[in-house]
Amino acid sequence: MAVVKSDNQHIYFGLGTLSVLLLGAFIVYKTKRSSKRQVQINRQLPVDLSVFDSPDLAGSGNCMDRQLVFMLQQLEARTGYPIFQWINSGARSPSHNKKVGGVSNSSHKMPKCKAVDIKAQTTFIRNHLVLVARDIGFKRIGVGRTFVHLDTDDMKSQYVAWGYPSGTRPEVNPFV
Repeated sequence: MAVVKSDNQHIYFGLGTLSVLLLGAFIVYKTKRSSKRQVQINRQLPVDLSVFDSPDLAGSGNCMDRQLVFMLQQLEARTGYPIFQWINSGARSPSHNKKVGGVSNSSHKMPKCKAVDIKAQTTFIRNHLVLVARDIGFKRIGVGRTFVHLDTDDMKSQYVAWGYPSGTRPEVNPFV
């Protein structure tokens, strides 16, 4: 049995081969480009963890959750605000947590160290921090009049925002 080849078969074969090569080159280009971007994101400057220290316990900021610190670096990069200079509260010893009126299961408390409070001098800054924090992936956000609480405690309810004093509605809720 003889196979009949069309006159244009070599053209179709060439176009198919060219398409596969171009698609492959495009995939390689995008892969290399995205891996370079990832390296740049991960190449953050080291953070001085003492900004998270409980006032009564030097060196306690070393316990801070690394995912939280990484997300704060992203928050600083995206907003342009000096987040690490605006830390009000990071790690808390049990006695300091009690002194400041923190709840008994506070995510600030050692050894959890999964929460921070960030100064927010104006309503605009506070609301901007809240919305960008949500976009970065924070799922627990407390909104005070002069600060924003962010935490990464996955053992507590997620996609929640609350106001201060405890039990009040937040002025801005990024999850509704």
